Amino acid sequence: MIGRTLLHYKILEKLGSGGMGEVFLALDSKLNRRVALKILPPELSGDADRRKRFEREAQAVAVLNHPNIVTLHSVEESEGIHFLTMELVEGETLSQAIPPHGMVLEKFFDIAVPLADALAAAHQKGVIHRDLKPANVMVTPDGVPKVLDFGLAKLAGPVEEGSEATQLRTTSVTQDGKIVGTFSYMSPEQAEGKPVDARSDIFSLGILLYEMSTGQRPFQGDSNLSVLSSILKDTPQPVSDVNPRLPRAVARVIQRCLSKDPGDRFQTAQGLKAELASLKGESQSGDLAEAVV
Repeated sequence: MIGRTLLHYKILEKLGSGGMGEVFLALDSKLNRRVALKILPPELSGDADRRKRFEREAQAVAVLNHPNIVTLHSVEESEGIHFLTMELVEGETLSQAIPPHGMVLEKFFDIAVPLADALAAAHQKGVIHRDLKPANVMVTPDGVPKVLDFGLAKLAGPVEEGSEATQLRTTSVTQDGKIVGTFSYMSPEQAEGKPVDARSDIFSLGILLYEMSTGQRPFQGDSNLSVLSSILKDTPQPVSDVNPRLPRAVARVIQRCLSKDPGDRFQTAQGLKAELASLKGESQSGDLAEAVV
């Protein structure tokens, strides 16, 4: 594929691959800019289910316009190859950006608040990510986080301005009830293959926040099955035990996000974002307690 030209996109190098296809760096010769191409492998182009999921990714991302969500430029087809052209995001993944013992508080807020805001914007458009994880978040050299790969997202129906995320029409993980997503970052309801709504993303973001503040995941195991069992049954080690310097208010926010019962979590990403933004302001002014005591 390297060196090949699809329409006016010359493929330069492979950037990665995942369940929804391969991603390449390409040059758009019409606009003289570099873009990311996500290509559904030709051998799978005849797979109706796979193609529908690929088309759903395009549909989901196309309705989103947010500085912390990767921009979709176009949906293309050439020589039987279906592909998306997307904003090329330079930088490192959130996985790479998290230090072994977690981020300093300022950096934590600089990532956490925009991520919650990005989810709020997506949920307002009826889009649930379903596979939020550090590998699906890029951090630019300027420190700006961008959510990638809505390949597992599913439009849950449009919502009106100001409506609550819980009013999103819930849908199964897939049409046939299969579990879709990355095990370590699933919500309990997603792990069980139950209908999910925006609060599932809030649980997944809670896992990211825990990892960002401690350098370790709250739910661990030796196998996918044991990780799923931990998500369903275990109460994670209190984040304040892992990082005693984390402010109590921040620890409470993370703990609430990780509630097993969706009704006990923040009910909207907008509400979570507002709480995080408020705590960030307190931290900057020196009013936020610096440690759990």
